[in-house]
Amino acid sequence: MPNKVDLNIAGYTLTVMSDRSTEQLERLGAMVNEKVREIQKGGSTTNYLNAILLAAITLADENLELEKKLQGQNGRNEAAEKSILAALELALDP
Repeated sequence: MPNKVDLNIAGYTLTVMSDRSTEQLERLGAMVNEKVREIQKGGSTTNYLNAILLAAITLADENLELEKKLQGQNGRNEAAEKSILAALELALDP
């Protein structure tokens, strides 16, 4: 059953229905609020909507960068696994 949580994002209340826990939704809201504050401190915008949209873009960019790093790590893991398997095959081959 979905949880219904009211989040305060940059002074606006947003009601969210999700299967995620209340704690996780609140944590996500806090992350967005932190990004909005960072953007506002930079002085690039005073409009809340623009700050929220820039925060969303920033978080999406961070997500893409983490996905790229994870894919790269997965590729390195696969290469290491193949190398280990090849070494084991050589060691075990009579």
